Amino acid sequence: MLLRAVLFSLIPVAAAGVSGIVAAIRAPGRRVTSGIQHFAAGVVFAAAAIELLPGVLREQPWVAVVGFSAGIVVMFAFRALSTALERRRRADGPALPVGLAVATGVDFAVDGLVLGAGFAAGPTTGLLLAIALAVEYLFVGLSLSATMARGASRTLTATAPTALSLLTVAGTAVGAVLLADVSAQVLAGVLAFGAVAFMYLATEELLVEAHEQGETALGSVGFFVGFLIYLLLDELIG
Repeated sequence: MLLRAVLFSLIPVAAAGVSGIVAAIRAPGRRVTSGIQHFAAGVVFAAAAIELLPGVLREQPWVAVVGFSAGIVVMFAFRALSTALERRRRADGPALPVGLAVATGVDFAVDGLVLGAGFAAGPTTGLLLAIALAVEYLFVGLSLSATMARGASRTLTATAPTALSLLTVAGTAVGAVLLADVSAQVLAGVLAFGAVAFMYLATEELLVEAHEQGETALGSVGFFVGFLIYLLLDELIG
């Protein structure tokens, strides 16, 4: 299981690499970026709503509540940290987006842990989560690289998403090893925690960034298209 989980974690890493290269060459326009981010948010939100939470709530409802609550505390604590770092960067003048990079790195590490937990729960869950993370990393990496392009070299802009996404591989390995033989209660708690991480990314990062790029009806439709595509994949693969 460990080898399978690590190999599948390379799919999001590849997506992050593509995002960095695209942003370094030529980032897409604001409307296209907004539509893409809506789409990614729909896929990520669907992964939490369809793949992570339903089974946990059926089997271990109170453990799911505890895991979900812990996820809220942790994700918003990291939000406070990244906000503080970003404010300091702006006060010091133009520089690298340290706050965004820290938030992205933490998110990627948590995603890896959740992916490892997904493979511990079952190969189908792990595969679907890997697909969702690939879509997520493509556009989170694009956002990070586009921001870095204002004050970093083209090489750093192109490679930063890939470097940070390696935290996902490490997190996946840790999750697959530590959660391979744990009780159903512990696994349920980790998956519920992961659902918060996914929802946080969709609502507090991707959608917020998408709205800042410019709101269009077609772009908003992308959210529901992403959700629908993940639903179809879940039915076809599951």
